[in-house]
Amino acid sequence: MDKNEKIKVAITSGIVAAILLILVLFLALSGKNKSDEKLLDENISEYASLESSLDQNSDSGVLASSEEANSESSDKAEDSSSANGSSTETALQSNETGNTTNDISGNSLYSTNAAVLKNVYKGLAVDTNAQLKEMYTYWADNNTEAVRDLAHLERFEAMSYKLSGTSDFYYYGDLNSSGLPEGTGLAVYGDDQYYFGEWKNGKRNGNGTWINFYPEYSNYVVTEHMYTGGWVDDLPSGDGQEHYDYDFAKMNGDDIYVQNAIGSFDKGYYDGKMYIITVDRDQNTEEWYGTCEDGTLIQVVNTRLDKDGKIPVLQNKNDEKDFVYMTEEGTKDNKVSGIIVGEKKAN
Repeated sequence: MDKNEKIKVAITSGIVAAILLILVLFLALSGKNKSDEKLLDENISEYASLESSLDQNSDSGVLASSEEANSESSDKAEDSSSANGSSTETALQSNETGNTTNDISGNSLYSTNAAVLKNVYKGLAVDTNAQLKEMYTYWADNNTEAVRDLAHLERFEAMSYKLSGTSDFYYYGDLNSSGLPEGTGLAVYGDDQYYFGEWKNGKRNGNGTWINFYPEYSNYVVTEHMYTGGWVDDLPSGDGQEHYDYDFAKMNGDDIYVQNAIGSFDKGYYDGKMYIITVDRDQNTEEWYGTCEDGTLIQVVNTRLDKDGKIPVLQNKNDEKDFVYMTEEGTKDNKVSGIIVGEKKAN
């Protein structure tokens, strides 16, 4: 075989390899079209299988949301809804062995706000008990899609809007001898928030799911915010998962966004080993894990600070040399935000 023939063979092999790679990527991406509920179950199962290995891995961290406002998303958020985050600073960082890796230094992990309902429901009839009973039936049947459809109807948004600015909630479900929620029940709060699950002595205790729906007229990047898992005295406590859905068209290129945070919670705060999935506007996901104590991120062991003194708090599950760095202030007060805590209002 002469030189020209060898070159032709090499070029042809390269083209074939490229086509095969494209097919593999297409098939891989096509396989991700699953329902949110199935993905939640799979993520929780994966966290359970990872928990023992995380206990043996001391080089771990957990995510935090930056507290600086991001101007691009703030312009898109409506009313008082605004995006919080610092700009991305991607830089080559040296690890302990002297090699370099493309770490995400100072990357902003997007901080969200609660849904904002507008006063657009004037004159709309609301039958609180009938509507809660209707939604309760679907939720008890684990028909989350039907629950979601109802929550976006104007009459349900109007019901929630009536509670705006208060910590009160409407309730449908089991009661104790004192007339307080106890057993299984459904509650709706202001800001388009719902809870379905276990109660004790008027408070969310046991297992349950809280969802903050965002109205369809919202121009905010978040479309839904959920927590499902253990509760104690109205706050997430025990094993659970926080989950976000987004409008990818409204994402900015400076931030990565928390999609799932799975692990241990205490009084609403991240507390213990955590398994994190983040997503960006191109719908690329990354998996991370780490540790949080009472809402404060723990520095990854045996890893240096970055050039700006930021702390490595999050380690890539698939690349132990890849970290997210945060400021000291950003490592604090990490929790499931926006949950309204209050008392039952007479329906």
